[in-house]
Amino acid sequence: MKSVWKKEYSRQTLVLWILWFCVVFSYYGMFLWLPSVMVLKGFSMIQSFEYVLIMTLAQLPGYFSAAWLIEKMGRKFVLITYLIGTAVSAFFFGSAEGLALLIVSGMFLSFFNLGAWGALYAYTPEQYPTAVRGTGAGLAAGVGRIGGVLGPLLVGYLVAADTPISSIFTLFTIAILVGAVAVAFGKETKNTVLT
Repeated sequence: MKSVWKKEYSRQTLVLWILWFCVVFSYYGMFLWLPSVMVLKGFSMIQSFEYVLIMTLAQLPGYFSAAWLIEKMGRKFVLITYLIGTAVSAFFFGSAEGLALLIVSGMFLSFFNLGAWGALYAYTPEQYPTAVRGTGAGLAAGVGRIGGVLGPLLVGYLVAADTPISSIFTLFTIAILVGAVAVAFGKETKNTVLT
């Protein structure tokens, strides 16, 4: 496990750990709470699940579009673009009051977030040579799982403290942008021969 922090891999490891933490933290923090957020915004539980289903359907084209674009535009470009799209969508979703803006921003949130996941799964293993690839990718995903535990817990704590939904989603917006900035310092692997 120490090998991923060797000089030749330390930058990739730091970038991936930040990226994975931010993506998983925000994904589980936002998506596990979506029905409850809709209820907090004044919709019934039945309506909330209906609207969340509509929003969630946008994940599939997001995932497939990112998978197609990473070969055309590069991993870093797609990851940064989709993360910024996720951040903007999260901000608008958190501050939306009307149903139309909630559904549209929720659909964009789903589209861009799952697209970022698709790019993340392509980008991560390409950062390491074969000898440390599994360890490097697995550790990054493990750090992400820590974020996946903390995100929903934080939302529950903040909701119980009567923190406005807009503030909670602003926190996720910032986390996602931190992930995008981290990727900017990573290396591009498009058309790279892996060793």
